[in-house]
Amino acid sequence: MATTSVNRPTNVKQKEADVNQKLQLYGIYSAFANGKVPSNKQIDVALNSFLASRALSNPSAKLSEEGKHLVKDFRDVVEQAKVLLLTKNEGDLLQDFIWQTQHIGGGNAQLPGAPINKDTAQQHGNQALDGLQTLGTLILSNGEFRKLLSDATILLRDMAGDGAQRAANRLNPSQEQLSQIDRPADENTWHDVPDMSRGNLKNQVRGFVDKNKPMSRSEMKDDMRGAAGDAAQSANPNNSRDPADSADMAARDQQYGGNSGVDARGGVQSGMDSLRDRASANIPDEQKDRMRNTAETTKHKTKGYLQEKLPQERREQAIYRLKKMVSEIQGHRDYQQAIETLLGLAEEYAGHGKNISQQGAGTVKGAHSDNALTTAETDLRTLIERFANYTSADDLFESINNIYRDADKDPELKGWFRSVNRYIRKCLKETGYVLQDSATEEYNQLYDKGQFLLRDRYRDHTNRILDEVKFMADQFDQDSQNRRFAEAMNKLFNDLGNDENGKPTFKKHLITDLTQVILPGALESVRYVPIPRIEYSDPMMDAIVENLVIESDNLTPNLFEINSDNLFRWGRKTVASKNKSKIMVAVSGVQMDLKDVSYYVNKKQGFPSIKDKGVMDIFMGGTGLSFKIAMETADKSDRQHFFKINTVDVDVKHLKIKLKQSNHKLLFNLFKPILFGVLRPVIQKVLEKQIRDSLHQLDGMAYEIKLEADRATEAAKKNPEQAQNIYNRYVQAAQKKFTQGKKKSEAMASDKQVNVAMTQHDSIFKDIKLPGGISTKATEYKTLAAQGEKWQSPVFSIGSARETTDLPHAQPIKRKPHNAASGGVRGPQNIEPGQSTLGQAQPRTGGGYDDDMSTGYGQTSGSEYALGTGAGASA
Repeated sequence: MATTSVNRPTNVKQKEADVNQKLQLYGIYSAFANGKVPSNKQIDVALNSFLASRALSNPSAKLSEEGKHLVKDFRDVVEQAKVLLLTKNEGDLLQDFIWQTQHIGGGNAQLPGAPINKDTAQQHGNQALDGLQTLGTLILSNGEFRKLLSDATILLRDMAGDGAQRAANRLNPSQEQLSQIDRPADENTWHDVPDMSRGNLKNQVRGFVDKNKPMSRSEMKDDMRGAAGDAAQSANPNNSRDPADSADMAARDQQYGGNSGVDARGGVQSGMDSLRDRASANIPDEQKDRMRNTAETTKHKTKGYLQEKLPQERREQAIYRLKKMVSEIQGHRDYQQAIETLLGLAEEYAGHGKNISQQGAGTVKGAHSDNALTTAETDLRTLIERFANYTSADDLFESINNIYRDADKDPELKGWFRSVNRYIRKCLKETGYVLQDSATEEYNQLYDKGQFLLRDRYRDHTNRILDEVKFMADQFDQDSQNRRFAEAMNKLFNDLGNDENGKPTFKKHLITDLTQVILPGALESVRYVPIPRIEYSDPMMDAIVENLVIESDNLTPNLFEINSDNLFRWGRKTVASKNKSKIMVAVSGVQMDLKDVSYYVNKKQGFPSIKDKGVMDIFMGGTGLSFKIAMETADKSDRQHFFKINTVDVDVKHLKIKLKQSNHKLLFNLFKPILFGVLRPVIQKVLEKQIRDSLHQLDGMAYEIKLEADRATEAAKKNPEQAQNIYNRYVQAAQKKFTQGKKKSEAMASDKQVNVAMTQHDSIFKDIKLPGGISTKATEYKTLAAQGEKWQSPVFSIGSARETTDLPHAQPIKRKPHNAASGGVRGPQNIEPGQSTLGQAQPRTGGGYDDDMSTGYGQTSGSEYALGTGAGASA
């Protein structure tokens, strides 16, 4: 006997908890929209609750072993991310930074005269986009450009063919060997039988290994022991060579948040250096020479091969062809308009930038009187320094400020930029100029001057900035918490896509875990989903349905089936050819167990006039809602559809409605048997018609989109310059049809109104409140989301786990000694406009253009920074 129950009967207690949790998520979304963010404590509790969830704390036994390992890896990633964020963000600095940036008022800053308004900027953006599209179209349609691409492809194929030929030559036998394969062996020729015993083969293999290995097993053990001692001595502040001492000190640091001075990174590097030196000492000098000679030979062969394939003449010819392409594009009628637009916009905005920069000094000074801006800068800088192993960024900012100060006073650098600007404009605007020898000569002069300025005159400045950036990046790498998080991420991705040997592999059983365990479990865990309040109004009636909560396990069909039948017949003479496909879609087991659904009905016209408000339960178990759709490919005479719908069969079983509250409860219960007997067939017919009409409409719309895209294809053939790719054609055709359908629906339903209200403020019937309404609870959570000081909000308090008690504390920011270039400008200082220092630059002797300018590093390039000197150190 078929069951009439549902997959998961409604659990009222669980339903209330799930509904409140999901409405709280809506409140959290509202809080984010209001600029609110969770505190460190709220993040900690939420992540701990996530880690304590059944999916992570007790994964399904149906998972494969690797699936369970991945769950463990993911837990570790979440745990390390939590520790990293909460430690570095101690004091809620990130939250305060976000809040302060949203409330920067400018202080006493006077806003520079705005050169353009928003509409003009939008218009300029559209003009720039049109210009770039025109240039792109001209380049892609140019014959020389396409010939260059074709030639490059041929060259790459030729190089690939050479590689394949070399591999084939190694494997192929020689002509002499091939010519004697049919020749018989000399008569009465005999050879000695080799010793194929197991012991002899084993001795041969052992002898080969011993011959090629650089050291014996005992020597290897001694070297490993010595390298471990060197690593421990380098890492241990007391110079102990026992690795256990360093491990104990590091464990205490991690547990209690201390800093005993254990340098794990330095220890590992020292151990690796020791192993490298010992291994190098065990390799004979002859073998080292052979390896070096092989590397040099390979380098020279590669260089010679590339010179053979790309000789100087071919490279010069390629450059000439590129210039020729530019010259051809410049002769097109659309080019000049596009380039004038782009250059005009660039010149206009450069002028605006110059005007604003002239007004900027007072503006910036005034802006920094704004407490919000100052606090935001301090928060951001502290966060960066904490993630960089608690290292001060004073030296980096000082090096950047120094090069800005010196460059702003250098007329030679400004003159070079003006010359580059003139040269670019000349190449772009004067047709054929790039093909002239004068263009090449001017380019070489600008290149040499630029190389001198950036790599010689300002080399000390750039070296210092690079050194400071490298030092800060190295501090990011040395941070122990950053490393642990990176290691956890690497382990997760390695276990996800690599085998036990570290080689990439495709793991089919993980796909099985995803489809058979994880996704079904996720659908079940969704459970109860609240639906917003649904409202409808027209001249005939008003209707409201609220407190509608669907259960994911019941709503998901128990059966979804697709059957296809394809017929292909080829006929000749009197037999006609035929090609037909039939599809049958079957869905069964859509169930419902809805409790305490609130409703409001007001029939304003017609007979009988009814007005009712109440609560009801709706149950539909067993096979519930089932339907079958039979379709086949449309006939040739049908030029409007892909498919023809043959039948739509709908069956509704075990549908029960129970009125709990109603103004007409007695009347309904009296006529319920007759009502259901009449309504059930009507509901089925209405659903059948609705499904058929919807499918017919969607199929027709898809066919119209296809026809619209075909028309665009034909139009593109007549005007290739305006051609779009196939995806854009279909997307634009779909957008056009949807827009037409939306306008048509709005015109037809001008007197009807359908509204989905999440809160009471969104309702069109604000005075009508239904019992147990979801909109009422959603309104409460939205109000809760707006509460709290500054960025704080109580709505983020989600989860029931305990707060973490053993988090390490953030360490003070320190300015650390390190090697860096001294910075400064080489060559003569305070030169006059028009003068050149090309060929005169010498190593720095002063502090830039102001001799008393201190860099904090002294005057020697590469000197080590001493604590307590230079710019003020951060505490």
